[in-house]
Amino acid sequence: MLRVLNHLTWKVFAEFVHPSAVRGPCCAAIFKEVDAQLDMSELSLGDDFVQYSSDNASEAHIQVRYNVLEVPINLPSQKPPADKPNPKQGISLMSWSSDSQYICTRNDSIPTVLWIWDINHLELAAILVQKDPIRAAVWDPTCPRLVLCTGSSHIYMWTPSGAYCINVPLPQFAVIDLKWNSDGSCLFLKDKESFCCASPEILQESSDYSSDD
Repeated sequence: MLRVLNHLTWKVFAEFVHPSAVRGPCCAAIFKEVDAQLDMSELSLGDDFVQYSSDNASEAHIQVRYNVLEVPINLPSQKPPADKPNPKQGISLMSWSSDSQYICTRNDSIPTVLWIWDINHLELAAILVQKDPIRAAVWDPTCPRLVLCTGSSHIYMWTPSGAYCINVPLPQFAVIDLKWNSDGSCLFLKDKESFCCASPEILQESSDYSSDD
């Protein structure tokens, strides 16, 4: 559970729970990361390209996107291992947006899910359901834009207008951590053995809650 305190009285004014099953009524948008296989059955390709594409099928033919889900939904939770001391559980990732309007959280019992809370309305704004456990999530220092990574070759972005999956165009680059620079113009992406810098574009406001690469 996440508790938010008043900075003057130090009293709790909001409590946010992280259930493994989300039921209605729920105003939050729920995004789930899915693979979308490209249909190449109608393409006329040369032998050289067919050989190349078969060797690179895992990278060239797979796109990642978010699908929008409706409640009720059961989230992929896991029980802490009984044979390990001090198992990870509870809220281990928590961060305010730069304008203090949103908080993002991750519950270690549901490690593939990121929760985004609207503090102005004291309600859940969005749920991001990833294929892999969330490694890091950072807010743009200039606006309510959140970027996260899961150790895959993609980064994932959320704004109040929707969520987006973005492919990193580098071979064998798995993003395990990320950081913004101070003015939000550059994003540092870290792999196990290398790093790169990205310059995210300013996103246009949209009501479309599903996005491809």
